[in-house]
Amino acid sequence: MRFFFYGTLMPGGCNPIALRLQNWLDRGAAATTRGWLYALPDPAGWYPALIHDAAGPVVHGMVRHASAGFTPADLAALDAYENFDPANLAGSDYVRRPIPALTDSGEVLAVAYLYHAPLPVAARPIRGGDFRAFLAEQGLPEYRETGAGGT
Repeated sequence: MRFFFYGTLMPGGCNPIALRLQNWLDRGAAATTRGWLYALPDPAGWYPALIHDAAGPVVHGMVRHASAGFTPADLAALDAYENFDPANLAGSDYVRRPIPALTDSGEVLAVAYLYHAPLPVAARPIRGGDFRAFLAEQGLPEYRETGAGGT
């Protein structure tokens, strides 16, 4: 399985699920996709929300491949982190969908967690398409606990 990550699950994250990912995934490659990226507030820090749109601006992230040891339980842990329940889409904040991602090697399909809930009033658009750069520019803390809001 190939993933497109664009926020707190990219390498360098320090929340427990991001650290656990290091055991499941390769080092990955820089990649982009198209869509609308937002920063969402939470008491535990800010997390990103991607609304995929092929005609939207560029969103920066990484494509990473799951190792042979990646299990359904690992996928379930990612789903839980993203508040995605395949049996209850209406109650999920994110949905897991394949999207096109562009790497130096060309375009690939990669699974991404796309924001599915109504955007909160306090959501901030990320015009440059780079979640971590936005946080650094704004002096905002990254989300650091398990629970909703990753990618």
